[in-house]
Amino acid sequence: MKSIVSQVLVLGTCMAGVSGVFGFQESDTYGEEFDLYTKAEQETDQAKRRTILLEFVQTYQKSEVDPNVAYLYAQSYEGYRRGGQWQSMANAAERYLRHRPDDVSSIQAATEAYQKLGNPQKLVAFGAKLYEQSASANTAYFVAKAYLSFNDHANFQTWGKRTLRHDRNNVQVAVDLANSYWTVGNLPEAATYAKRGLESISRAKADPNTAAQMDQIRAFCYRAVGEAAHSTNNRTAALQNFEKSLEYDPKNDFAHYRLGYIHWAGGKVGPAMLSFAKSFVLNGPSSKDARTQLNQLHRQQGGRAGQISVIIRQARAAVK
Repeated sequence: MKSIVSQVLVLGTCMAGVSGVFGFQESDTYGEEFDLYTKAEQETDQAKRRTILLEFVQTYQKSEVDPNVAYLYAQSYEGYRRGGQWQSMANAAERYLRHRPDDVSSIQAATEAYQKLGNPQKLVAFGAKLYEQSASANTAYFVAKAYLSFNDHANFQTWGKRTLRHDRNNVQVAVDLANSYWTVGNLPEAATYAKRGLESISRAKADPNTAAQMDQIRAFCYRAVGEAAHSTNNRTAALQNFEKSLEYDPKNDFAHYRLGYIHWAGGKVGPAMLSFAKSFVLNGPSSKDARTQLNQLHRQQGGRAGQISVIIRQARAAVK
């Protein structure tokens, strides 16, 4: 979330700098607003600067100078971070958010501070109140993440859905919801939000800098859809989705493990044994169970001595 906040903050600052070029309508008090902002900008003492900036947001309900003011106020958070003054940072963020409830840098600062303080309950209480004052995707998101931090999946799901109502293309929230529903065993809902995540990715502009991350997300989403299909014995859909998952993440041991079962159920012993072997050699969470299933299948087929060793060598070569 921190990187997203930084991008939004920089964008807001850039837009503020070109407002005059595009001829945005100035308010009757623009001159006073700009003078007060300039006074804050020239103040070198951080405490005094914050006082001036708080005076600004208290005095002017909305201003064209707001992005500049927000950027200047956000600079003070870095001092709190360096000093580990998390309660002071939370207090400073709350003071600013009382007047600018959608300021993303202050929302991020409050979230970070209360996380460092180990006080997600305070974060939730503050965030819920903030949402009532000004409902937004950012506020809903940080409340959702707070609930998730202490494994309250029911409330996380409520707030995650609220986030998506504001921002339907939020890939991270869709994926978090899919993972949450998977965790509590609700595989149909996990598949629903995994599909939403895939749809959001398909609508997004390709970015080479995040390509690897998006591939991991795609792999998870197809895996979630595949697991839901597997739970209802829809072998065709499960097979297609787990294979698709492995296109994006060939080294996911769970997907190979599930394919072992699917091939086994379809009477394809060779592919089943190879899939179990791949899961085993990847040495992930499913590795031990995969070896157990591989051994069992080998015994059922009256396998020859040394056959498993051959299959494991093939699996190692396939996934290296």
